[in-house]
Amino acid sequence: EELKLAKQRLVALTERTAAFDKLIQAIEHPVVAELRKAIEEAEAHEVPELDLEMARKVLRQQEPIEEARKALKAAQESCNVEDLRAALQQARTAKLPAKELVFFEELLQGAESKEQAEEGLRKAVAGRSVAPLRFALQEARKCGADVVLIQEAEEVLLVEEPKQIAREELAKLQGREPLEDIEDCIKKALAVGLLRSNEPELRRVEALLESLLEQLRLMEEVRKVLDQVKTVDLTDLEAIKEAKGKLQDAILKAKEAQVPEDQLREADVRRRRLHNAAEDLKGSIRVFARVRPLSKREKDLKDKEVTKQVDGMTLQVKVDRNVDTFAFDAVFMPGTQEEVFEDCRDLVQSALDGYNVTIFAYGQTGAGKTFTMYGVPGKEGTTPRTIQELFTLINRDKARYNHTIMASMMELYRNELIDLLVERKSTRKSTFGGNTETRKYDIHVDSRTKEVHIEGLTEEECQDAEALSNLLERGNRRRSVAATAMNADSSRSHLILMIRIVRVNIETRQQTQGKILMCDLAGSERLKKSMVDGEMQKEAIEINRSLTALGDVIEALCSSSKHIPYKNHKLTQVMQDALGGTSKTLMFVNLSPAGSNSDETLNALKYASRAKGITNDVKKQLNRKASQATLG
Repeated sequence: EELKLAKQRLVALTERTAAFDKLIQAIEHPVVAELRKAIEEAEAHEVPELDLEMARKVLRQQEPIEEARKALKAAQESCNVEDLRAALQQARTAKLPAKELVFFEELLQGAESKEQAEEGLRKAVAGRSVAPLRFALQEARKCGADVVLIQEAEEVLLVEEPKQIAREELAKLQGREPLEDIEDCIKKALAVGLLRSNEPELRRVEALLESLLEQLRLMEEVRKVLDQVKTVDLTDLEAIKEAKGKLQDAILKAKEAQVPEDQLREADVRRRRLHNAAEDLKGSIRVFARVRPLSKREKDLKDKEVTKQVDGMTLQVKVDRNVDTFAFDAVFMPGTQEEVFEDCRDLVQSALDGYNVTIFAYGQTGAGKTFTMYGVPGKEGTTPRTIQELFTLINRDKARYNHTIMASMMELYRNELIDLLVERKSTRKSTFGGNTETRKYDIHVDSRTKEVHIEGLTEEECQDAEALSNLLERGNRRRSVAATAMNADSSRSHLILMIRIVRVNIETRQQTQGKILMCDLAGSERLKKSMVDGEMQKEAIEINRSLTALGDVIEALCSSSKHIPYKNHKLTQVMQDALGGTSKTLMFVNLSPAGSNSDETLNALKYASRAKGITNDVKKQLNRKASQATLG
């Protein structure tokens, strides 16, 4: 029941945050209808009254301004001088900007007397502008102006009105519309004689068409290169590099020609996949940076965003005048759960093919690690999606292969491994969870395969996705979490799910063994910021100590040190596969965008950049006969 209430509170909080974001956007770009709607939604989701009152104040200011604009437009369309005069007075009362009134004041001045009316009509005829012509004609008729002059103006108006309509349609073109729409617009303009060689509209249309044709040519080039690289040999590093380079060049040229980003999305995804395939062949660790949105608390405190996505693989952090740029294998701001998983989906196939795979999330507390790894109902994270993908692939290949899936789940709490699949009476203190005894588990590395094994850890066979998902849910319920000043549900331990896969070819009996290690690291935190004490302070100290040990391993690997201090902490022993070992590894670095967390954000990014420099000795575990294989 508590979990259900927590989920309901989370949904309510998410909806309130969305309503608040929409309200702020409506305030910054006030349009009365949108502002009213945003206020209604914000009231419905209980956005703070202070923010609502600010929005209502803006609405009260904007309503008379918008009404005045409507009145001016209606007066212009009616061509009624009295209406225009009244509308101008309304606009001045509403304090409409003076520059918006100039056009309407000139219309009024040109229509206030016969002499003025005739002079205004002559100017309107010479100017050949539709709105001034219509106003001038109305006043000229009212004042009994010269009939010949009126007739001349009417003939001009008959010619210019269709041109004006065509001109407005041309002005709306951005070069991103379907080609047939642009052609139709140009045909209409030609039919009314708008596009003559001496008119600026012709030059604009020619430039627009030239730009559009260049975009089409470059998009065709992108599609051509995309088709070519789809068949590249993903085991040939040089071929992958060449394919990635061709695609990168084609994308850059298309972007320079202002081809819309959505048209390049497929090519950009393929480019990242080629990049990741090359990194895998080199044994490099993939690093994905993911920046969460500003929290409601940060918005309430007027915290500013210091992070900026340059492109799909580059992130900038700007603090005061200092700008730091970081390049990773992917950058999400924050991206959907689907988009994030799509870029690591191929690792599940790698595990089935006999590789060790590790996916872990690193970052300060409250940066979104657990959301990325596990998500919430309806927005499932990487781990639940990995489970679904694993069994989707197994079902696809069941006619050719037999599969055995074994899973275990543990947490590393204060440098002690705890089996989350064994329910026992707790012997340790924690605010929530922690219902297993502290027991010693032996961690060792297989001398032949270089794989990490944990002796005595409970393993359960999972026949389908539901069974593995239930195992995951059981383990998650027993994880240690607590509230801190920075995060209401701060993870107080490192959570590890280990999935071992045995795949046997039914015909040849050849066997492969793969492993997926999913690790949600506890968040780094400053004691002054998290404001914890007692047992939770001891937990925080141990969390920071374990992450320091992880950093020491990364530093030693990057500097090619002869001694890698894996044994300094159980966390680094468990993750030896992932860092300098035999695993294909993906690291999520989860980040806060807030200026108040800029130090932690920069530290995490530098930490991730160092990890990016690690090369693993990725090996496939195969050529073992099924009759000789065990899961032990």
